[in-house]
Amino acid sequence: MTMDVSVKRYVGKYYPFLLFFALMLLMHLVMGVNGDDIRYAKVLSNQTLVDYITYRYYNWSSRVLIESVLIVLVRQNMILWEIIDCILYTVAVYYVIKVFNRKNSIHIALLGVLLFLMYPFHEMATAGWIATTLNYLWPFSFAMISAIPLINLLYGKRTSLWVYVVSALALVYAVQQEQCCALIFGLNLVYLVKCYIKKEELNRYNIFVILVSFASLVFIFTCPGNSIRFAEELSYWYPQYASYGIFEKIYLGFIPTFALLLEEKIIFPLFYLILTVLALLKVENKYWKSFLKLNIVFILFLVVFKTCLDVSTLGSALDSAMVSRLAAPFGMVVDLIWPLKEALLVMGYETVPAINVLTMLIAIYLLASSCLMLVRVFDGYDYLILFLAGFMSKFVTGFSPTVFASGPRTLVFFYFLLIAITLKMIVNIFDEGCISAKWDRRMTLSFIVLAGVNYLLVFGIVFIKYGLFG
Repeated sequence: MTMDVSVKRYVGKYYPFLLFFALMLLMHLVMGVNGDDIRYAKVLSNQTLVDYITYRYYNWSSRVLIESVLIVLVRQNMILWEIIDCILYTVAVYYVIKVFNRKNSIHIALLGVLLFLMYPFHEMATAGWIATTLNYLWPFSFAMISAIPLINLLYGKRTSLWVYVVSALALVYAVQQEQCCALIFGLNLVYLVKCYIKKEELNRYNIFVILVSFASLVFIFTCPGNSIRFAEELSYWYPQYASYGIFEKIYLGFIPTFALLLEEKIIFPLFYLILTVLALLKVENKYWKSFLKLNIVFILFLVVFKTCLDVSTLGSALDSAMVSRLAAPFGMVVDLIWPLKEALLVMGYETVPAINVLTMLIAIYLLASSCLMLVRVFDGYDYLILFLAGFMSKFVTGFSPTVFASGPRTLVFFYFLLIAITLKMIVNIFDEGCISAKWDRRMTLSFIVLAGVNYLLVFGIVFIKYGLFG
């Protein structure tokens, strides 16, 4: 009887995460072997793991730990990876939500889980399920595990020695991935500087994280294989990239980022809408209110009409001067930005269609307005820094010839930071009593519909395109 009560309490307390685990496991069970997983499964057929990793370090990649785990895991039954992947992803989701859900609200936990169900998980199949998750999803998951001592610090809880050990080991894996390593280093450095400025006691684990991530960055930049890989991928994926200047590379950082965010039509538009509504509730100036109302119309317009480009064709549309074509229905307003196009022509960009300039302006506007509203909504700059950190994690891929070959999977860290900020905004809405019970129910229902529809669509894509029979 007592055990039944205990189980019911446990399920009642953690049911959003149990639901998330069950749904992710269900999706994993229909996944089939694809992409690079097939190639990696054959690696040890004629060489040892040490020989292969040594060759990769000198000729291809600094991700020696990730690839070692990948080579071993991909040779096992796929169900082993499916279970581990679901556990790690659920643990990461739990700790992201825990950071903001300080009152342990089941309702907030449910909304957080629904936000994560809006993530287009089929993007984790683009280089093979196991290969992609171990290189992108697992670093995120281990980054959250490595942050447990700092999360405990937020709650005023002690961290046991074994948690420190597990977190340190998780950190070693997380910093193997370049984007994740840069995020961990940058965010922890900002936290350290903030503590120093406020004359707060410096946390030794925070300093440890900075040192480990910095050492990993040095390891990444000095790895001979990374420079060889860059040269080979340049010639294979994007030969004309070598002729691009800084302007073109900045363009490649901006446009695919926001094109992908809008292409999925859920997480970024939802983030932007909630941010705009919160800003509306906090400002009194009528001009600010007019600007924010226009923002709502603008983001809905972008979503409905697919303002941005088709990223899959952008690579073939580039030439050595600038982008030659973008798919976007803005012919009516081309004349409005003609003076800017003329200025670019004077600067030497002779083949810049006006539509490209407009698309760039849209991306810049979305970035700048998001930053401005974040400053208005939150006290301090913590969430602005999180947003910019996420943006930069994707933006820097514009300085790589695999900006298109890597596809949307490189957006994963920005996605999860957007989810985290959105969840924080939802917490603020409830803490500040911004909405009535009726609107609370409507918002929850909207989240359930969005998450449910997205999950079904992703499940269908996984089953048909990347599944056992795909």
